[in-house]
Amino acid sequence: MRRSALLLVTVLTPCLSHAQSKIATALYKEGVVLGNQGKVEEALPKFQGAVGLEPKVFLFQLKLAYAYEMLKRYPEAHAAYEQAVALNPRSPEARRGLADVLRRVRFLDEAERQYRQALKLRRGYKEALVGLAYLYADRGDLERSAQVYAEVLKADPKDADAAFRAANVLWRLKRFEEATAYYRKALTIRPDFHDARFGLGITLRDMGDTEGARRELKAACEAGVKQACKRLFQM
Repeated sequence: MRRSALLLVTVLTPCLSHAQSKIATALYKEGVVLGNQGKVEEALPKFQGAVGLEPKVFLFQLKLAYAYEMLKRYPEAHAAYEQAVALNPRSPEARRGLADVLRRVRFLDEAERQYRQALKLRRGYKEALVGLAYLYADRGDLERSAQVYAEVLKADPKDADAAFRAANVLWRLKRFEEATAYYRKALTIRPDFHDARFGLGITLRDMGDTEGARRELKAACEAGVKQACKRLFQM
């Protein structure tokens, strides 16, 4: 009788395991669809269910971490990214995600280490470089931040956001000519980038180009940038 029971368990266990894996995969796929539709709160329990059934599947852990991060649930995101890194230490995406969360909760030294690890795993990894540039700006190390943004734009010259953020950093460094060049670059890439037009207007004002500043601030004001309207009337 005991041998029969043992044989039954031996036969059933793989079947149950296979069924569990299928359910977990189905939950994961449902979560991905919901996430792609921007329904992250609805996607989260799908990923939680998938991880609950199959905690050692890397992709399930990674998507769970993404969902937590997007919902700004940083302690849970941190734990999920740590688990993802433990499952796949050579994943640049998991390292970069972990670094992003660490940066947001102000563990800047560890965040930098994780960004560097991601860049070792994937040379020129744009998202890791952007995170590193943010981190240096957060630290007040603006020179290094500007250098990293230059690397980002070398890798992707059509990145209007990177050009805009580089210009902001250069403006803070009072390197106004370089800042105007980057604001103009952002506007060339994306002509309706009204925040970049506002930044250009402020920089021209600081350079003493009152006419140029008025022109850019007026255009930004008319596009709905309230700060531009305020600065325009202060001139």
